[in-house]
Amino acid sequence: MFQLIAILSLVFLTLISTNAQEIKRPPIWGIAKMTFLVSDFKLARDYYGNFLGFSEAFNYNSPLGKVISFKVNDRQFLEFVEDPKAKEKTRLVSVSFETDNVEQMRQFLKNNGLKVPDAVSADGAGNEVILVRDASGNPVEFINMKQEGLHRKSKGKYLSDRRISTRMHHAGLYTSAVADNDPFYIGILKFNVMWRYPEDLNEKPFMVYLQIPECAESIEHYTSPDPNFSHPCFLVNDMQETIYTLKERSGGTNLAKPIVGKGKRWLLNLSNADKTKVEFTEAFTVR
Repeated sequence: MFQLIAILSLVFLTLISTNAQEIKRPPIWGIAKMTFLVSDFKLARDYYGNFLGFSEAFNYNSPLGKVISFKVNDRQFLEFVEDPKAKEKTRLVSVSFETDNVEQMRQFLKNNGLKVPDAVSADGAGNEVILVRDASGNPVEFINMKQEGLHRKSKGKYLSDRRISTRMHHAGLYTSAVADNDPFYIGILKFNVMWRYPEDLNEKPFMVYLQIPECAESIEHYTSPDPNFSHPCFLVNDMQETIYTLKERSGGTNLAKPIVGKGKRWLLNLSNADKTKVEFTEAFTVR
């Protein structure tokens, strides 16, 4: 009897191990959207619509309230939830990564020890989603934008000629301490280290860029005491033209000065009236 129990236990453990091995991480195709709290929708429409030139595409309901969506391109969006006390709160609602199979992602993350929802949900726009948190507490959403959902149905529409950029280059995400071996992004999701600063591996990093393996987009971790460090970074072809365009739209308001970052690229960092950051970068290093 003892031998039978031992054999059955071994078979059971083998099955569990096999099932865990069979659940692979589904591909992640890029940064689908970033969602923030905003103190009022007028601020969002003035800043992201009029100033940055993104078109408001649609709105939908969420557990936090109404969401308004501004379109960057056919696969990327900036979204906002109104909260009169936004300035007093951590404003990142979620960073969303696109995947084709949210349920597989849920099972994969669960098998890797992450706390996950009991089931995949449908958001108010008609997409499949799950929400988890990274090691710094940032809300990370995995989303399958369904063909019948509002995001996919907007394809080819709401693509303003006034857009200051046509692609979100990376998502800057808050962390209080940059780790060389981040347990979530590197350990579980297997993001690749593109670049760290300092580059000397004997020194502790305070900045790291982690590339999503299946695409050309990334996240930025930069040691910051401010939980509202999280921001979208937009790719621009010509920083000088970007600055001049924003100057013309600013109505005389002073803009921040561009800088050459540690990665030797032109950067421009701006903030809306809630002090939520927006960054711009060129694709190439300063020549």
